[in-house]
Amino acid sequence: MYIFLFRHFSTYLLVYIYAGDEFMSIIDGVLINVLHLTMPFFVYLFYVAYKKTFDDKENELVLIITIFTSIYICLKYNVRVISFLPLMSINIPLLISYYKKNNIAIAISSIIIVVYSFLFYGAYLFILIFEYALYGFIYMVLKKKKFNYFLLYFCGLKMVFMFIILFIRVSNINMYFSVLLLVFIFYINSFIIIYFLKKGEDILRIHMQAKEMERDKQIRNTLFRITHEIKNPIAVCKGYLDMFDTSNSKHAEKYIPIIKDEISKTLVLLEDFLSLNRIKIEKDILDINLLLEEVIGSFKLYLKEHKIKLKQSICDNEIYVNGDYNRLREVLVNIFKNSVEAIGDDGVIELWAAIKENNIYIYIKDNGCGISSLDFKKIKEPFFTTKQKGTGLGVALSNEIIERHGGELIYESEYGSYTLVTIVLPILEIT
Repeated sequence: MYIFLFRHFSTYLLVYIYAGDEFMSIIDGVLINVLHLTMPFFVYLFYVAYKKTFDDKENELVLIITIFTSIYICLKYNVRVISFLPLMSINIPLLISYYKKNNIAIAISSIIIVVYSFLFYGAYLFILIFEYALYGFIYMVLKKKKFNYFLLYFCGLKMVFMFIILFIRVSNINMYFSVLLLVFIFYINSFIIIYFLKKGEDILRIHMQAKEMERDKQIRNTLFRITHEIKNPIAVCKGYLDMFDTSNSKHAEKYIPIIKDEISKTLVLLEDFLSLNRIKIEKDILDINLLLEEVIGSFKLYLKEHKIKLKQSICDNEIYVNGDYNRLREVLVNIFKNSVEAIGDDGVIELWAAIKENNIYIYIKDNGCGISSLDFKKIKEPFFTTKQKGTGLGVALSNEIIERHGGELIYESEYGSYTLVTIVLPILEIT
């Protein structure tokens, strides 16, 4: 029996192939139907990509509209692959409704298809209702399994019900082979369309996850930046509090304003945390010499405590730059702090400045442990650090601040001998 059916089906298929024009019309019909069906769902994927989320009630409404649009296009423009059989491609939006587990789309799509099939056949309403109710039952049974199983059952049941209706209407064996061919084409079309829809959604999910990971990374970077930046003023406050003698009124007059100033700077830094974005740069005209003098003044006692000599040579002329006072101060504090940590005790830090080609060059050199050639290549990379408790953001952060001022941060070092840091900033010409 199976050999008999296989021979008849093969013969019937060969007749279609050798028929030439009729076979090409089937291929054309299949391609047209596929294009008509996929277009609304490509629009849906573009919409999801724009919304950047799948978990949205609005997206569910758009999906329902997309499915109904696809059904309308099928009824309006699609062509029947085999003229004396109903339009099978109208069932593909229903399959997509099952794939997306949208009960509203499933119910309304089923009703539309039952009405269409009833009008096509002219009878058998109860058989059609039972058929599409059975699809829903099979879907509930196979809900936890892969969708491909449901697709196979759907195609198998569709073929059986079409055989039943054909058997009632007419007993022409050629029509049965037409049904076999039509169901086979329908299965291939359905599998391909749902496969590409699934792959499209997978690509969008991966893209969205990558964006989310990038956002999380940005949040972590911001947290590390804020943590690193507030450590410096807090360390200064701690240093002064350690030296603070509550019974000494001169200490109160001298240290309390400095501590208040450092706390104010810390509060400014915390504002960056709220934006979760790049550090804000608020430029204004500032005298670079005054900035250097303030930084040196805030470190003098700290350097004295560690027995570190400071040699300085700053220009007497007023040199102005267009920059953010607090951010540039953070850069200088970070460099000084790194120098002190590299030296330990009984070392020397040199500070001098020079003007070259409308730029101010600020040099900070220490005779500390220096940087190895291997570490030197990574010095500006975020999170790279040789310190046991460091975050690895100090140099990267300082480099970003200087670059956003239109300048350059240059490191030069010899392991075991020295480290020289050069800050280059454009001079603001005031007329």
